[in-house]
Amino acid sequence: MTTEERLDKIEHALQRTAELQAEQAEYFRQQSQLQAEQAEHFRQQSQLQTEQAEHFRQQSQLQAQQGEQLRQQGQLQAQQAQQIGSLIADGEKQNEGIRTLIVVSRTLLDSVKELRSVQQQMIEEIREARKHTDEKLNILVDTVDRIIRHRNGRE
Repeated sequence: MTTEERLDKIEHALQRTAELQAEQAEYFRQQSQLQAEQAEHFRQQSQLQTEQAEHFRQQSQLQAQQGEQLRQQGQLQAQQAQQIGSLIADGEKQNEGIRTLIVVSRTLLDSVKELRSVQQQMIEEIREARKHTDEKLNILVDTVDRIIRHRNGRE
């Protein structure tokens, strides 16, 4: 394999590395977006929990009242049950999202390790190619030097 072919191969490998890094940057951007969405869900969940706490406070006030107030209390309890069910469902969705993010993070780490390995291999190939090029260049310089000395000896 010629030096040019090696350099072309190295150039192709570097281009592929750059493409992989661009894909990885996009992946990080998407992951950041997912994390921002998750943070918004946590904020909403916190807001719902705050609202739920307010409903519990109202419920304890309603328990002190009689008649119509008991009927209203029953309605609020039904609403709270619905909200709790929604919170549980939201919590399950968030747990699934967290599990997915963990898998994605592990996949990302594996990709980074693989990319590092490929880059290390490419560096070694470049060093080896440079070593061979230096050896050939030294031989060429010695040859040209001998030719010039031989010609200067004749003149």
